[in-house]
Amino acid sequence: MHTQTIFELSQEAERLLQLALQNLDTLKSMPVAMLDSATAAISGGNNNVLPLHFSARGVDAQQAMLNNELRKITRLEMVLAIVGTMKAGKSTTINAIVGTEVLPNRNRPMTALPTLIRHTPGQKEPVLHFSHVVPIDALIQQLQQKLCNSDRGKLTRRLEIDKDMNALLERIEKGEAFEKHHLGAQPIFHCLKNLNDLVRLSQALGVDFPFTEYASIEHIPVIEVEFVHLAGMDPHLGQLTLLDTPGPNEAGQPHLQKMLSEQLARASAVLAVMDYTQLKSISDHEVRQAISAVGKSVPLYALVNKFDQKDRNSDDEEQVRAMISGTLMKGNISPGQIYPVSSMWAYLANRARFEMTANGCLPNHQEQRWVQDFAEAALGRRWRMADLDNAEHIRHAADLLWEDSLFEQPIRKLIYAAYANASLFALRSASHKLLNYAQNAREYLEFRYQGLTVAFEALELNIARLEEDMALLQTRQNVVSDEVQHEVSQALCATDYSIAQQKLWLQTSIEHVFSNGNILDLAGIDSRDLRHKAEEGLQQLVLEDEGQAQIVLSKIRSSCELIMLDAQSKISRELALRFDQLESTLARSLNEAMRPIETRIKEQLSHAGFRARISFPAFQANQLNFNTRALFNDAIAMDNRPAGQPSAAGSVRETVSRWLNNPGWGWEDYVETRTRYVIDVGQLHDKFKQHIDQFCEQIRKALAAQVDVSVTAGMATFFAEFSLCLTGLQESLRDSLAVRQQNEHSTRALSQLLKQSITTATWIQEDTRLLRDDIQTLFAAEQP
Repeated sequence: MHTQTIFELSQEAERLLQLALQNLDTLKSMPVAMLDSATAAISGGNNNVLPLHFSARGVDAQQAMLNNELRKITRLEMVLAIVGTMKAGKSTTINAIVGTEVLPNRNRPMTALPTLIRHTPGQKEPVLHFSHVVPIDALIQQLQQKLCNSDRGKLTRRLEIDKDMNALLERIEKGEAFEKHHLGAQPIFHCLKNLNDLVRLSQALGVDFPFTEYASIEHIPVIEVEFVHLAGMDPHLGQLTLLDTPGPNEAGQPHLQKMLSEQLARASAVLAVMDYTQLKSISDHEVRQAISAVGKSVPLYALVNKFDQKDRNSDDEEQVRAMISGTLMKGNISPGQIYPVSSMWAYLANRARFEMTANGCLPNHQEQRWVQDFAEAALGRRWRMADLDNAEHIRHAADLLWEDSLFEQPIRKLIYAAYANASLFALRSASHKLLNYAQNAREYLEFRYQGLTVAFEALELNIARLEEDMALLQTRQNVVSDEVQHEVSQALCATDYSIAQQKLWLQTSIEHVFSNGNILDLAGIDSRDLRHKAEEGLQQLVLEDEGQAQIVLSKIRSSCELIMLDAQSKISRELALRFDQLESTLARSLNEAMRPIETRIKEQLSHAGFRARISFPAFQANQLNFNTRALFNDAIAMDNRPAGQPSAAGSVRETVSRWLNNPGWGWEDYVETRTRYVIDVGQLHDKFKQHIDQFCEQIRKALAAQVDVSVTAGMATFFAEFSLCLTGLQESLRDSLAVRQQNEHSTRALSQLLKQSITTATWIQEDTRLLRDDIQTLFAAEQP
């Protein structure tokens, strides 16, 4: 590592950050009050549209972001934000990265506040520092007053009260202050549980939790511990810190989406933890939206957790990488930065290896539940107590489990690299954010400055024209909505036709499976043997041996399963193609409808002497993804037990019942276990045909509902962003008009201030480009 060069670059980054913060202070002295009211009117409280860059709220947000970068530069700290839904396995993943348990795992949400986990060499036992506890203590006093006047019985009905919550309620009633330091895993767990329970309790009692007090990263809890995988490595310039962020679906708190976006924007890089079993769920989509929004300025990585749950029909590693990179993340992340893993296996393997190294044996499995989980994962379901006494066997099993977890690759390629290049990650993060600031500041300031140089009448005229354009925007929105609905209707009709074709193919294929000749062939019966023919065709198959009946039924099931899997693959490919086309068509329709307004505005402002840049939002329509695989998986159950084993009769009945998605189909109607065994082939065939009909109808309804929700949400965001952009232009002109109506001295003073600020923003932009290029050169030199 080029220590002297890093030091010089960090000094330059610090200088530019200080300069940008001073420039923002200058901007705050300019009249921008109207921008705030306009932003609030358009974005509203529940909209995800961000505030204007240079409204008062926008300036405050940019100052907070730059101050955070300044803090990271001072420490040369690389902050890797870990983001994921509640059940994706964030805490388990962080424990696997750290190498020991520093975050608790509970079925309910555990990340009430963002939490930093900082690699601290030599700190074997984790310690949590929570210095900014004053807002929590004030909250406890509010809750104490509320509890005095509340009915404990009603509270119990509204809130799950376990022993942890009871202990917290007692502390609140006594008015005990929140402790600032916690040493050891259990005290840390207790602290984080208390924070989470305070969020739940506040919600139940109607008291606002002080989330805004923890918007600054320096105010959130910090856990210091040595990462096991980095222990003993040569020290590097800079620090590596993980940031555990609340998932957008945690604790039923709508504000968490905004908090998540703010924290990600301040990170040096983002690691998304995705649930392999829920890759296209709504909550998983919210996470993808949040990380895509910061993807241009922050490096993105992804761990696809629970990959141990894949079966032989699931996508393999390369297919998962390609699907996430292309379909789910729209190219915002490269396949090489996506790692399918099992965080639970990695955590259990780490924990076992740590215990074996430290103590030579595992703890009592009855006292520590993770030992049972490890034994089942590493030794199999039939593990015995004696297995745990063989130290060499346990070490070998832990190593194999670590290998099977596939966690070695992200540790080496991401965590080692992040640790070795922490200072460069911190510098690159600062340079990207500085460039974004400088570009936006120059455009805004130049527009404001131009507003002081054009004729007074031109200002009034352009303000009036913008009002007309905003009215035209509303009209065009209504027209486009009709066009979009037409495109959606056509896409759904085409999809209905495709599903109908597949349904016909399914019915034909199933007819063949249940045909007389095929059933007799599966049973190994000569069709010329009249004893096995039914009274009306082959409606019943009569066999003398129960084992043979089970084998025949298994063959029928396997044949149908192959047909359904083939149909699943065809429909999935067809839907992916059609809805990629739909998304492109809708984006083109919106752009074409809005382009005349955009062109007209630019021409009008250009004639008046302005140079306006309108950032046209991209229409994503929530990416229009459809979980067709899950619909099929509900219809098919795999049974790998060999036919004919003593308990097979019951399990075959159970398997086929689940396979038909109809637990009450009544096996006794098909097989009679007396002196002969009868399979009612005709009734089984009818049940399966009904299942196909129900499935096709189900998928049609699910698609229609998903498209409606996705398109409505996507269009609402698109037009809100475009309208907000126009409002920003209009209010900037009004600010200029307001200044022009003052005396000439005020106009000249503001003009001079704007010119100085433009010059400063230009210097920042040019110097930051040079800084970024130097950092990129160092990054390239550090690559193996």
